[in-house]
Amino acid sequence: MSASLALGAAVLAALRADTTLSAALGGRIWDAAPRDPGFPHLVLDDVTSRDRSGLDAALEETRLALRIASREGGRAEAARLAERAETVLAAAALAPAGRRVVLLRRESSETRILRDRRTAEAVVRLVALTEPT
Repeated sequence: MSASLALGAAVLAALRADTTLSAALGGRIWDAAPRDPGFPHLVLDDVTSRDRSGLDAALEETRLALRIASREGGRAEAARLAERAETVLAAAALAPAGRRVVLLRRESSETRILRDRRTAEAVVRLVALTEPT
């Protein structure tokens, strides 16, 4: 399994394991949302990776985005759920298959109202460095 797929799976497992977040989202935490996802929901979106190896370490940088969509509580609910997801990941001992997480940090976050004027979306962009175990 690639480092980015392993990290994505570990992130989803940690988010799903948090009962507070999972309950707030009604269990709607996905790698890919179904056609009619229901609200609110969280999707692991945009995952990119690149080699960051140096002379002493075989590192891989993975950037991923979490998208939270809400239709009831507006930006405030989307932002609150994004903050909870970020808190869960900061406290999690992520264990991607065959990798060790060296660094996991928030790169950026944003909230907005989508064109339908009904859906609020929060996006949390994370960057991680992993090395083989």
